[in-house]
Amino acid sequence: MSFEILDAAALTEVVQLAEKSDPYAWPLPQWRSSLKDDWVLAKREQGVLVGLLVLKPNLYETELLYLLVAPKARRQGLAAELLDKSLVHSEALNAERMLLEVRASNQPAIALYKGRGFVQEGKRKNYYPLLADDKTAASKGYEDALLLTHWFI
Repeated sequence: MSFEILDAAALTEVVQLAEKSDPYAWPLPQWRSSLKDDWVLAKREQGVLVGLLVLKPNLYETELLYLLVAPKARRQGLAAELLDKSLVHSEALNAERMLLEVRASNQPAIALYKGRGFVQEGKRKNYYPLLADDKTAASKGYEDALLLTHWFI
């Protein structure tokens, strides 16, 4: 498996992975923008994209915008590898902190982040829309977003 930085040439492959792996996947225009403007780290297995992370560098901080692992590659440490590489990259950019938000129901992700030194610094009430059970209705409500920070200073 190899890591690589993705750009706009990977748009179709990224969108396909996201749509197959994430019921809340970003729309095409958002992927197009991120592949152009952000740091997108990916990992391949036998040439196939199996995970990616989107990091937005800002003046004194970085923001983790998206972390995705294909279902067949989950529970093998790939999310942790991607996160660790993004933390190293953020430090190399002299970021003071890395920010992220995560669905309050995503306990595996929260455990990963807290295990890497992230602390909760806030909450956005009713921030993320929930999918309907049958996925034919637009929404069945909302859930909170937890705001987490990893400090480098």
